[in-house]
Amino acid sequence: MALPYYATEHVLRDGQQLMDAARRTGLDAPVESCPGWTMRDLTWHIGQVWTFWAGIVGARLTAVEQVRALPETAQPSDDVLLDWVSAAHNGIYSLLNSTSEEAEVWTWTGSNQNVWWVRRRMAQETAVHRWDAERTVGDVYEIPIAVAADGIDEFLQWFAPRGRAASIGGTAHIHCTDTDRDVATGSDDIDAVNGEWMIHRLDENGIEFDRAHQKGDVAIRGRARDVLLWLWGRDAGPVELLGDEDIARRIVSGAHL
Repeated sequence: MALPYYATEHVLRDGQQLMDAARRTGLDAPVESCPGWTMRDLTWHIGQVWTFWAGIVGARLTAVEQVRALPETAQPSDDVLLDWVSAAHNGIYSLLNSTSEEAEVWTWTGSNQNVWWVRRRMAQETAVHRWDAERTVGDVYEIPIAVAADGIDEFLQWFAPRGRAASIGGTAHIHCTDTDRDVATGSDDIDAVNGEWMIHRLDENGIEFDRAHQKGDVAIRGRARDVLLWLWGRDAGPVELLGDEDIARRIVSGAHL
């Protein structure tokens, strides 16, 4: 599967900007978009994520027993935390940039995936948390349309059905209002991105969805970045719910994030 953006470059750039925001605001600053978290918690979390996947990709781990044997890392003291997180960022970027995307590794999806899956996962994780960090210092990070639209696709594929205990009780159409514009990705050879999805079924047995325009019991409309952040429980920009709003909200509330 080809991504409509350069995932490793977004891991690099978004990680750098996340760390810059952390240095500017300080570790004690509350992260409003992650209730109960400070910047200390946010940077420790993203550093753990980068370290975890670097361990898997670097050693080409393909079995859960190997993953469970990875060493646990104690949280560094405040005076070295950001340096440790920066080193973790450099490590995951270097590995993703130098490892063939066809290499197979373990994932939590229930089956092994190619490294492109990890590239996508790290790009999405880093983009959302860069948004958290930038918002904490009063800046606005506009997640690029191609990244955000693909993030919606990733959410539906892997997070919406994960650990779900019940049906959402209907069908839902997701419509990004800005994906028909030219996508600024730094390259003229990347096609425009998909911006519509139709969820036919989402319950404890999984998800069935098409990347198409169809009428559902509820329509979820907004800019790609706003819809993505709404799915991840953030209040970014306006997202319009037309129809049965309870179905839309159950998509988010039942997801295992």
